[in-house]
Amino acid sequence: MQEIGLGTMLLNNSIENYLLALLFLSAVYFIIRIFDKVLLGKMDLFVEKFSHSFSVLLKKIIKKRIYPLLYLLALFLAFNELKTSSQIDNFINLILMILSVIFIVLSVLDIITYSLKKYWSKKHRSEEQQKVLSITLFIIKTVVWIIAFLFILDNLNIQITGLITGLGIGGIAIAFAAQNVLTDLFNYFTIFFDKPFDIGDFIIIGDYKGTIEHIGVKTTRIRSLSGEQLIISNTDLVNSRINNYKRMRQRRINFSFGVTYDTPLEKLKKVTGIVEDIIKSIDKTEFDRAHFAEYADSSLLFQVVYYVTDSDYKLYMDIQQQINFKLKENFEELGVSFAFPTQTIHFASSELINKKSEKVVGINKEDQNNFNKDKIN
Repeated sequence: MQEIGLGTMLLNNSIENYLLALLFLSAVYFIIRIFDKVLLGKMDLFVEKFSHSFSVLLKKIIKKRIYPLLYLLALFLAFNELKTSSQIDNFINLILMILSVIFIVLSVLDIITYSLKKYWSKKHRSEEQQKVLSITLFIIKTVVWIIAFLFILDNLNIQITGLITGLGIGGIAIAFAAQNVLTDLFNYFTIFFDKPFDIGDFIIIGDYKGTIEHIGVKTTRIRSLSGEQLIISNTDLVNSRINNYKRMRQRRINFSFGVTYDTPLEKLKKVTGIVEDIIKSIDKTEFDRAHFAEYADSSLLFQVVYYVTDSDYKLYMDIQQQINFKLKENFEELGVSFAFPTQTIHFASSELINKKSEKVVGINKEDQNNFNKDKIN
């Protein structure tokens, strides 16, 4: 009976080679466990000071992605030290390559998912718009997995040129068939990421105005001031000039009024001060200027500019109404009247009119005599 020792051959490898491979795998395992128990905890505490969510992501990637990759690498190095048949070598290498690609892809997708969710949370997205996150992640994951699949096929020495060409031709055909739909879809992402407006914003687009109710994949719905719902394609919205009044930080107001021409100069000089005091006494207003602007056809015209430090249209109208009431009250106390379109006709005295008439008649008689003489001659 043959004595079993370290040099005993088993399946083309000595027992010593098997023990060395096992020892290598055990060393890698214990190194990973020591790192997990000692260093990972300290690293996690350091990272958590800056971001708890990133700390959770880092632990997930290390424990569920990097550790398996290290184990796979250790298995690959250990089997390379053993002599096996080419079929077994190829099979093991194939399995290890596929598993490595899977874990790398999962790590990349974890980072992308974390980054997108972090970006979404900073933008205060509504629940309806959160659906875009799922759509975006689905598209990204699909593309990444297709690339990974093609990479695996290429490493299996499978010709993928025809497959890529077929996918390209099919994609072009689909793009042409659904050109309008895809255009609206891409413009939907443009609206989503560029954020020219949000749900609840009051906007004006050309002749249309209203509040955004819904932002869909193909169309956006707007509730107009008169009550009906406007449905506009995303492409038309992106290609239009949009006035977004919801994001207006303050409103600049320019209004004018006129007083009568018979207002005395002393009272006229007090008007701008009265206007300034009225505006400064009202909350959420900033006075800019008030001037006697011009001599208009029917009035002495004043121009006033002030700011309302709020975008609410109703608040602006309430403030303007309050200004108008106080102007009326102060002008009545001052004895100043607002002007309205008038026309003054001046009549001369009757004696002056008669003298002018006689003069005109005399001139007419003299002209007639001269005309008759010329006719006889």
